[in-house]
Amino acid sequence: MFNSILFNGLIKTEEEILALVNKRDKYQNNCLITYLNQHCYNIYSTNKVYKNLIDNHFNTYIDGIGIYLALKLLGYNVVKRFNATDLNEKIFKLLAQNNSKAYIIGGNYSNSIINKFKTGGIEFVGYQNGFFDTKETKKLISNINKTNPDTIIIGMGVPKQEYLAEQMTKEISGKLIICVGNFLEFYLGNIKRIPGMFRNIGIEWIFRMFTEPKRLWKRYIIGIPFFFFLIIKEYLAGDN
Repeated sequence: MFNSILFNGLIKTEEEILALVNKRDKYQNNCLITYLNQHCYNIYSTNKVYKNLIDNHFNTYIDGIGIYLALKLLGYNVVKRFNATDLNEKIFKLLAQNNSKAYIIGGNYSNSIINKFKTGGIEFVGYQNGFFDTKETKKLISNINKTNPDTIIIGMGVPKQEYLAEQMTKEISGKLIICVGNFLEFYLGNIKRIPGMFRNIGIEWIFRMFTEPKRLWKRYIIGIPFFFFLIIKEYLAGDN
């Protein structure tokens, strides 16, 4: 089997992530959760700061068909493929069942849209859009400490959300911090998904690329070949 700090450490089942979420009020320090998909792996391979965060600070789970196929190629026993959006829906339901108090960061939503968070069952204690100046980070952290959530949900995209999550841990303790990427757009209904039967065969990325071409064409048209180049390179290195 290929030997890698990243691939060995990836969480490969939904159940393990849901168990971490279920412990959300039992952390003395902080519990950071994020995902790793094809796009994330490309960033991981070229960004040393992000790589260090994933290797040393986050509980990171596999996301999507690209990473699933890569792990299979590298000899890992991955029983089931899943994606971050479906898992985050389960996480939000679990947070609601546990009466979690959540502070949400990301997007740029109006008050009427933000109210949807309140009707989802999670006790919503605060919101910050994802386009704030980094100079305002200390103010944001101060506000989070005042509202005292047990869960912080960050949807700002990779690697900004991971940078912010790690920065927060220097002044916040005992929190579950979950990075969710673009999930808030799906959760609030701003972006539609294709039916599950198509998602299950791993072609949702094609639908997303055609619905958001300006934002996603480079990620997929250039990013996918680059990703498989990196994985094949890892595979060949593992045979030596």
